[in-house]
Amino acid sequence: SSYSEALDELDIAIRLADLAGFVIIQALALANRGEVKFYLGKLDEAIADNEAAKALYQRANSRRVAYPLCTLADIHRERGENALARAAYEEAIAQSDGPKDLQALVPALAGLARLLATEDPVRATELAERALTLGVGLERVPAILAAGWVAAAQANPAKALALAVDAAREARSRRDRAGLAEALELRALTCGQSTEGVGLLEQAKTVWREIGNPLGEARAELATAHLRGEPPTSPRAERADRILREHGVRPGSTNSAGLLFSLQNQSVGTVEVHTLGGFRVVRDGNAVPMTAWQSKKARDLVKILVARRGRSTTREYLMETLWPDEDPRKVANRLSVALATLRGVLDPDKRFDPGHFVSGDQHNAKINLEHLNVDVEIFLGQVREGTESQRTGDDAGAFDHLRRAESLYAGDFLEEDPYQDWSVALREEARDCYIKVARALAERAAARGDDEAAVRYLLRILERDAFDEQAYLELVGTLTAAGRHGEARRWYGVYSRQMGEIGIESAPFPAPLEKIS
Repeated sequence: SSYSEALDELDIAIRLADLAGFVIIQALALANRGEVKFYLGKLDEAIADNEAAKALYQRANSRRVAYPLCTLADIHRERGENALARAAYEEAIAQSDGPKDLQALVPALAGLARLLATEDPVRATELAERALTLGVGLERVPAILAAGWVAAAQANPAKALALAVDAAREARSRRDRAGLAEALELRALTCGQSTEGVGLLEQAKTVWREIGNPLGEARAELATAHLRGEPPTSPRAERADRILREHGVRPGSTNSAGLLFSLQNQSVGTVEVHTLGGFRVVRDGNAVPMTAWQSKKARDLVKILVARRGRSTTREYLMETLWPDEDPRKVANRLSVALATLRGVLDPDKRFDPGHFVSGDQHNAKINLEHLNVDVEIFLGQVREGTESQRTGDDAGAFDHLRRAESLYAGDFLEEDPYQDWSVALREEARDCYIKVARALAERAAARGDDEAAVRYLLRILERDAFDEQAYLELVGTLTAAGRHGEARRWYGVYSRQMGEIGIESAPFPAPLEKIS
């Protein structure tokens, strides 16, 4: 049966479980529906279902919470939200490892291996091997695929190709069509022949199309353009890229081992600092591994300098922030070592002068934004361009900039450092800008009658702010207008509970949003 048919059955199961008050059954059905929506490309709705399932399992103190956690991690990994993905995978492993619930443990190990393939290749290999050892049932295919993609990310195409063949054979024997499609993709990227690779990708696209997975089909289409040597501006590549970005997937910015990572171009001479959705540095198109940093202080130093947004920062401030409980006179040399380490990471071959990326003297230091591609600065730049276009009456230009900005926001600024005071101001500014951008795009989508897009943007707002009353009411109104009355009622219930938590009286059930014909 297709994913759409499964979705219909699960809608009934959820409604009945809710009426009967069976919490565990309701959680299971929500988790399953969330997984189906993930495969259908409805990532934002999939997150909402799995978050609801997670909450129900946690309320029942059930270790089955590992199932929605693993799906949430897969979605975050797909969207490039690395910090959220890693946290969810690690929690899923912690919940499932004790009782050896292999149905949850193996996919979590496999997903984490793919996530860490470039940043921590040794651990990624260990995780993939453990998943292979434990994967004996339905989990066998994802385990083989993870090992294959990790091998491909680590420039071992022969091993990756052998694992792709094994995965395809196993997927066929288990009638796992999604697993088969991904095995074909892995084989296409590692077979070494562009003509054969294109043929394998055509087969993968056919499978994704038959099971109704638009993201899989778009990924394979983008890979086809790549193997054919088509430029990123070709109609095929642009169409696939647009579909992926509309669904929240960001081609060109992923570090998780998989098809999209394998398509990324190596740009010699460029250094990128990724801070939205998780921290990483990409040099010449390759993620800098953890081992290159030598110490956590050097990583923290570049984070602080990015948070300062190119402004000069005193050495005293840096020493006090990095070593808060120590005498600054005793840690001055440590700061110099951290600065030298940072410069070595950004420019290991010494192609530029020492102050090219990070300049400083005896008193101050700063990061040179004109020589680095910093994702949060690029995001905020697109927001400024969109605002300026709106001010000058360039509606088409404003929409283009806002859409680009939304696609760049892979998560909150330095999500892995939520309690560091120096990260708060930029995190709040970027999040506030994102919510305004998503709200503007939701309003435009609703006005032109694109209810599905409006729902996507509103759900993304609620991911960032679970108490945004306006987003809840607009979501309920949009769902009602689209005839999705059951979902509208459920989200109104969520809204009412959230408002109750902060002592605010709920507004009446909203009327359907009017559309512009």
